Amino acid sequence: MTLDRDLTDKLYWLRKFRMAKNDKTLELMVSKAIDDHHQHSAVVAAIYLAECQREREMAQGRFLDH
Repeated sequence: MTLDRDLTDKLYWLRKFRMAKNDKTLELMVSKAIDDHHQHSAVVAAIYLAECQREREMAQGRFLDH
């Protein structure tokens, strides 16, 4: 089974995780993504990297304006 290339791209997940405005929301989003894709290590790695970057952004106070 070939993975959708987007799913292994950190930026794909980062765009999704940027909707999170607090740590709890980010945690829930990451947990759901991991639950949905835990069988694909490349996807899990991309999710983890995006989570780390989003945590840094939130620590620096960087949020999206709607």
